[in-house]
Amino acid sequence: MKARRARVVEAPGAARTKRGERVAFRFNRIDCLRTISGAVSGAALSAVLGAIPAGGAFASGFAVEHHNARALGAAFAGAQARRADAGFAAYNPAAIAGLARAEISSSATALWGPTEYADAEGVLLGTTPIAGRASDDGVLPPAFIPSFAYAAPLADRIAVGLTVISPFGLRSEFADDAIVRYHALDSRLLTIAVSPTLAVDVAPGLTIGASLRLQYADISLETAVDAAGLAALLTGAPLTPGTDDVLADLDGDDLAVGFTAGAQIEVTPRLRVGFSYASKIEHDLRGDAAFGIEDSAAGAALNAATGVFAPTKFSGALSLPATYALGAAYEASPALTLLASATYTRWSVLDRLEFAFDNPAQPPEAVTQDWSDTWAFSFGADYALGEKTGLRAGFMFDETPVNDAFAGPRIPDTDRYWLTVGLTRRLNERLSADLAAGYVFSADREVALTGAAPEDLLRGSLSTSIAVTTYVAGGRLRYAF
Repeated sequence: MKARRARVVEAPGAARTKRGERVAFRFNRIDCLRTISGAVSGAALSAVLGAIPAGGAFASGFAVEHHNARALGAAFAGAQARRADAGFAAYNPAAIAGLARAEISSSATALWGPTEYADAEGVLLGTTPIAGRASDDGVLPPAFIPSFAYAAPLADRIAVGLTVISPFGLRSEFADDAIVRYHALDSRLLTIAVSPTLAVDVAPGLTIGASLRLQYADISLETAVDAAGLAALLTGAPLTPGTDDVLADLDGDDLAVGFTAGAQIEVTPRLRVGFSYASKIEHDLRGDAAFGIEDSAAGAALNAATGVFAPTKFSGALSLPATYALGAAYEASPALTLLASATYTRWSVLDRLEFAFDNPAQPPEAVTQDWSDTWAFSFGADYALGEKTGLRAGFMFDETPVNDAFAGPRIPDTDRYWLTVGLTRRLNERLSADLAAGYVFSADREVALTGAAPEDLLRGSLSTSIAVTTYVAGGRLRYAF
C-alpha cells in the first residue's frame, strides 16, 4: 500500500513548517539516531498491533464466529453438537459425520451499525494539546463475511469435507486529522482459513473429527507520526508538536498451519454433547513499511539526516489464540431442541508483541497489551413448525480480553451481549435456506492512555469514549447432491 501524503494540522499560535519548505537541523547524529528510530518504530509497531482490529459485531477480541447463518440464529449455542451438516464443521469437524449424501453449504453475513468516538483529548510530549477532530462517526465500516463448506460420506462411518472461513479480522477507520491519529488511523486484518476435514463414527454414539487449518493472514494499516514534535524534541527547532505529521503505512502477510479437532457423544437418544479445539497459530509476518514525507518538511529533513523514514521491510510474530468449546443439544420434545455452548479463548497469548525493521535506523520495538483469556456463554432454542420450517432464537454473553490500562482506539472492545433470531425453510428435498438476524450491544469503550509508556513517546496521551452498536444479518443455502 502506498503511503498517503502527510496532513498538517495547525494549532492556534503554533510555529510550524510551511509546505515544501526546506528545514535544516543541527544535532549529533549518533546521539539522536536511537531516540528517533525508537520513537518512529514504536509508532509503527503500534499501528501493526492496531491492525488487529476489533469491534462490537465480532466475537471477543477480533475473532469471527459468523460461519453459518443457522448457528447465528441461535447465537451460536449448541453449534459444537450439531451433526450431519457440512456448515457446522467450522465449529466442530465431527459435524460432517452421518451425512447420507454429499452437500455444500454457502453462508454470508453482513454487519453494520452506528459507531463513533467522542470528546477526544490528548497531549503531545506532556505539554502540547493535540489539535484535530474530537468527535467523529463511522469508526467501523460495514463488513461482509462469506464462508463455504463441502462434505461427503466416504464410507459407512467416514466422511470427508472442506471448509473455507475467516476466523479473525475486522476493519477500522479514523480521519487523518482526528485527535486519535497518533494511536490509530486505518487498519485491516484479513484471515482466510482452508481446512480439509475428516470425521469418523468410531463407535455407536461416538464421533471424532479433525481438520488441518491452512491460514493466510494479511495486515494493512496506517498511523500518524509527529514529525514536528520529534524534530523539536531532538534539535530544539521552533516547531510545535502535532503540526507536521508523517503518515506511516505498513502492509504484511503470512501463511501458517494449525489444526482443529473435535468429538460428539450421544449421551442419551435426546442429548448430544460436542467438544472442539482449535490450535493456536503463529504467524511470522513479513511486509513493507513506507512513510509519506512528500508534504512534511520536518519528516523530509529528519529522513535526510538519519534515514529514519526510508522505506523498509518489517517482520514479527503474531499469535492467534487457541479455543476450547463445549456445546450441547437436548431434544426437549419432538418440536423443541434446547441449545447451549461455552467457549474459552486463550487471548493471553496477546501479551507483548515485538517487531523488527530491516532499516538499521529503526531498532526492534515492543508494545504491551496484556490481554486476558475469556469466556463466552450462549443459550438458544430451535422449534420445528412442521417438516419444512424451523424457528430459533438465542442469547450470548461475550467477555472482552482487553486490558483497560492498555485499551486504545483501534480495538474498541468491551463485554458484549447478543440477541438473535433465525428461520430455516426447506425448499425441496435437496435445498434448504437459513436466515438470521441479530442485535449486539455493549458499554462504551473508555480509552485513557497516559502517554507514560515508552512506546507512547510521540503518540502522547489520549482519552476518548467509543460507542459501538451493531446489527447482524445472515443467510445460508444448503444443497444436497
